[in-house]
Amino acid sequence: MIGEPTPSDAPLRLSDLRRGQPADTTLRNLLGVLSSKLELCASLPVYEWEAGTEGHTSCAHAFRDLAEMERRTCNDVIEQLRLHLDRRATAEGDAA
Repeated sequence: MIGEPTPSDAPLRLSDLRRGQPADTTLRNLLGVLSSKLELCASLPVYEWEAGTEGHTSCAHAFRDLAEMERRTCNDVIEQLRLHLDRRATAEGDAA
């Protein structure tokens, strides 16, 4: 499950990871996807609320369903990022 960092914490941590591994394209791609998904996850509940207050119930339900799917895929990206970082740490430990 996604933790509850403050809005300013996530970009700082993602940028720290990017700077720490500048040549790792896969890491940059995972972080880029995660960043986009986090932004979308933050926006979809707002879209749901706006559609609901305007009386567009089917759109509100669609936004809610999309938000749930995005949370799941965001968790998948986080898991892949964790695995990637673990593999890098193991490889760096073996090289030392």
